[in-house]
Amino acid sequence: MESKKRLDHIFFALSDSRRRDILEELSEGKKTVGQLADNFDVTLGAISKHVKLLENADLIYKSKRGRTVYCHMNFDIWKEVAMYIGMHKRFWSNRLDELENYINGDDGA
Repeated sequence: MESKKRLDHIFFALSDSRRRDILEELSEGKKTVGQLADNFDVTLGAISKHVKLLENADLIYKSKRGRTVYCHMNFDIWKEVAMYIGMHKRFWSNRLDELENYINGDDGA
């Protein structure tokens, strides 16, 4: 059950194009919230809300150096996402193979 809830948070966070853009920025390396805001035409507050949501979904994490807070991509979480997507890929691939066999009259009988 916890895994389902976690995936809900992850996919909700990924449902917004701005948040996906933030993740793309962070895939290049750590950035402050201010640096992220400079790359988008929105307020610092709006970026902060997106960052908080990404952090709550464990897609990013923060570190502090002195008074500066950096955002980092959490690459480990993508393993869980890839496993979930891979499971669905296998499921649908098998279903499509069954459909093809049925259409071709090769139903295994």
